[in-house]
Amino acid sequence: MQNNLPKLVTFDGEARSGKGTVVGLVKDYLRDVEGYNVMFIDAGQVFRVLVVAITRAGVDIESPKAIDAYLAKNDNVAACVQLVKDVYHMPKDERDALLYTNEVGVNSAKVGARPLSQTFKDNLLRKWLHDARVEGFEVVLLDGRALEETGEMLEREGLCKYVLGLFFVCDPIVSAQRTLGRMPKPYDELDDDFKKQVDEIVAQIEARNRADSQRAVQPVVMPKDAPRFLVTDVPDEVEDDNPRPMVVIDRSPEVPFDIMAVPTAKLIAHYIL
Repeated sequence: MQNNLPKLVTFDGEARSGKGTVVGLVKDYLRDVEGYNVMFIDAGQVFRVLVVAITRAGVDIESPKAIDAYLAKNDNVAACVQLVKDVYHMPKDERDALLYTNEVGVNSAKVGARPLSQTFKDNLLRKWLHDARVEGFEVVLLDGRALEETGEMLEREGLCKYVLGLFFVCDPIVSAQRTLGRMPKPYDELDDDFKKQVDEIVAQIEARNRADSQRAVQPVVMPKDAPRFLVTDVPDEVEDDNPRPMVVIDRSPEVPFDIMAVPTAKLIAHYIL
């Protein structure tokens, strides 16, 4: 039965570290070049859906007690599950407009800090991993935050074989410029007005990373003693005695999309054989 378990690879990391871009490219490479049947799960999107559901219900998003009270009711949880399904079937433009605003991004950190929201997310992951096995998916790419702990839990429960964990980081100044739609360049070369915009986004990134690392449930922590590589220099195999290595990948270099994820995809392909 173990041989039928999907291989799980987690994509974790800091805010706006570029992991979402990389995981999408990796999925395409593993499917189209390597020939794997790949399922992609965006765990972070679950918290964005919860933000939408909670705010639509008129709950005070600034009140942890109010969030907890909302998620403690079975009817509300069922409504949130339905919204997750509805969002999945939305056209991409409509889904992005609903979920990927700055306000929803900021509020998703507040929701993600609540234990019941983590329970909600974990229960969905259990169902999705079960479905992946039933439907014959060989590989599951899981994108989110604090996933080493989650991946270990899913493997312990017999839902997958957790083979590799990736943790993405990026220079926040580079991340801010990409967010603003500019090609990253040295901070000192930016004009004053653009520097101000960059500074505002850097402050948001640092605040999000600080909040995620300090939350009581499933804090986002960089894997200890993990080897670190630039996204351009990821090796095909990591020298590590751990049967399930953890790797830190720095997304700061500016790389064309068509080659950005190839080294990472080749590393994954080695561990899912």
